[in-house]
Amino acid sequence: MQSFFKILLISFLLFFFPIDKEVEIKCLVEIMDYRGEGAYFVISVLDEEENYIKTVYVLGDDKSWFSEMKAFWINLRKNNLFSDEDFYPLIDGISGPTISGGERRVFQIKVPKNLFNNGYLLRFETAVEDKAYHMNDINIALSTESLKQAHMGQGFIKKIQFIATE
Repeated sequence: MQSFFKILLISFLLFFFPIDKEVEIKCLVEIMDYRGEGAYFVISVLDEEENYIKTVYVLGDDKSWFSEMKAFWINLRKNNLFSDEDFYPLIDGISGPTISGGERRVFQIKVPKNLFNNGYLLRFETAVEDKAYHMNDINIALSTESLKQAHMGQGFIKKIQFIATE
């Protein structure tokens, strides 16, 4: 009888306080073929008016080049997320190395469930040293339907495909 109440209590807690509050999305990114330095890119969540909500992934771990990612940099400064002493913990995304021309990479991003299917966007912002900057290389609706499709970039990203892992 005691184990029945434990199961009932655990079921109650899981129903009203779910542990999984994020959607994990596997992302395959393919970069355009070009010569030169690796591409930095940032994936941010935007609201319907394209206001910054949060950063969910960063490729490029040399912070001295973050100012090249103009929209990302503005949001770091505006939201007081930049500190020379303790930089990386202040970014709410995962940092990894840049990705070079012609390369492909698979990684996972985590997005809060309450933003999914509610009009939010994923912005893929890219920059390459001495080449160009693309604030909206790809903007994708953060929805189940949109993440079932492949998306073509307008800058350094050739193509992105997703696999929801929830």
